Amino acid sequence: MTMTKKEKSLDNVAPEIATIDREGRETWSGKFDCLMTLIGFSVGLGNIWRFPYLCFKNGGGVFLIPYCIALFGVGVPLLFLQIALGQFMSRSGPDAWNLYPLSKGLGVASIFIQSYVSLYYIVIIAWIIYYFYSTLTLEALPWTTCLESYGKFCHNDTFKMSSEDLNGSSPADFKEPAELFWTKGVLGLSESMESIGGVQLHMALSLLVAWIIVYVCIIRGIKWTGKIVWFTGLVPYAMLLILLIRALTLEGAMTGVKFYLQPDFSKLWQGSVWLDAGTQILFSMALGEGTLPTLGSYNKFHHNSLRDSFMYSIVNCMTSFIGGFCIFATLGYMAHERNIPITEVTEKGPGLTFIAYPKALSLIPYGSKVLSALFFFMMLFLGLDSEFVAVEGLTCQIMDAVPKLFRFRFSRQVLLTFVSILCYSIGLIFTTNAGMYFFQILDFYSASGFVVLFLCFSQAITIAYLYGGKRFMNDIESMMHIGKVMKLYLLFCWYVATPVICVFITVIYWLKFSPLKYADYTYPLWSSIIGWTIALSSCLAVPVTALYQVYISRSDLTLLKTAVLKEHQVHPKTEMPFRIMTSGVEANTTFGAIDFTAEEPLPKKGTWHISAV
Repeated sequence: MTMTKKEKSLDNVAPEIATIDREGRETWSGKFDCLMTLIGFSVGLGNIWRFPYLCFKNGGGVFLIPYCIALFGVGVPLLFLQIALGQFMSRSGPDAWNLYPLSKGLGVASIFIQSYVSLYYIVIIAWIIYYFYSTLTLEALPWTTCLESYGKFCHNDTFKMSSEDLNGSSPADFKEPAELFWTKGVLGLSESMESIGGVQLHMALSLLVAWIIVYVCIIRGIKWTGKIVWFTGLVPYAMLLILLIRALTLEGAMTGVKFYLQPDFSKLWQGSVWLDAGTQILFSMALGEGTLPTLGSYNKFHHNSLRDSFMYSIVNCMTSFIGGFCIFATLGYMAHERNIPITEVTEKGPGLTFIAYPKALSLIPYGSKVLSALFFFMMLFLGLDSEFVAVEGLTCQIMDAVPKLFRFRFSRQVLLTFVSILCYSIGLIFTTNAGMYFFQILDFYSASGFVVLFLCFSQAITIAYLYGGKRFMNDIESMMHIGKVMKLYLLFCWYVATPVICVFITVIYWLKFSPLKYADYTYPLWSSIIGWTIALSSCLAVPVTALYQVYISRSDLTLLKTAVLKEHQVHPKTEMPFRIMTSGVEANTTFGAIDFTAEEPLPKKGTWHISAV
């Protein structure tokens, strides 16, 4: 009977395991630090430059239909899954996926992706820093006037050129100073990838400033970073509100808003609309990149991360939506001033941020320099807090993956310093004359499109069918309350909706796939090989790591069954068996994430003293 009592009392040990597991690991100091860091990380540049263009391109208001389906079918359930996984396991990267040992490759893949993101995303911040610096000059905005270095084919308004201005040339030969400032003044863009040229000093310094800011803001740890993002996360909304109010008061603003929202229901039946909606959700919410489990791992065990997930999802989508009003109201004014269709002033991707919108702001008669400074100040903060969390997530995942290497004092600071110096050194390739071409390769292949779709699909399948969706839900319920309706919704998504939508979007992705291009430049074959090598480094990490798990478990049938077969698994917090000595007899039980041994025979009454071995 004594043994039975002890076994029944094991349920009382479970809450303590979370405390033991968290020894030495920082947690958020504030109740809403995780939420604010989520907002700071995922609400970024893509919400301002990518969503408005996609909404305009794909039927205006109609785009919100597939967007919302993707949001609630893939976005919210996967967001919560990844945060809850990190919170439950108190770990990031491969260690978080010890939940099901065969899936540790998902954590390895996230380290690859986070490395690529940390490397190239900060280059955008460097561009913004240079633009912001340019707005502080006493002279006119540099993208409003033609400079000698731009050549003879520069004109302040190509839409109002006379035959005298053309001087026998074609209108297509001329460019406006906003575009030439971007391609020549900022990028110094060469004709091809083979013409790398040299490192441009102004961009190398801008990149250095960006890395110094990121380093200083996260060097003191997650508690300090959690406070920083309250500032970097909220300031952009104040800037956005100012720009929105000014934009809506401009003449022609409503024309831009109409183009932005006007529904075109015929677009709803086009596969590209669903592809853009799905990839935008994955892109803006940073799903599959590995940072979300890291943020969740800093939560206290009973933190309500379900609330955070829904609040963040609403803020993310509303930021994108409101940002579209700001962008297209301003572009509507630009179209009105120049008497041209708004379709001729819209740009996709970086072109919207660095060509069309600055050009539109420069036309505003009062306060164009101030508004331009506010715009790039806002974009700077949107980019910085995303990079904060990306670098923090990368260092945390590396430390969790190989903890034995980081047991010395200030190990985190040493690793962060090494990562920052290494990434800056490699990132100098993006400051060369061919830097934009290399940037696009990393952006296109590393953390978007097929790679993220594959990892999101794999995560849903792993939780639902390999580990067990109901089992994972029980794990979540040990941390927080989940209502019956919410429980059914999440389980339905993990089992059915999320995998089906991911497969559907993947099929469209391959049907619509076309080789990477920049303007009229077609990338050479060798660059595509490099790109797919980068993509496959993340995807192949999943099956390769699974085979490695089988290999290292081959000599122990129990370990092999635990790694491979669902029915032999145990609770992830208690993944390895621990031993309890009772009445001088060792009793083995499958209840321990760590190997526990009692210091002495356990008494029938009183406190149990359990120590980790």
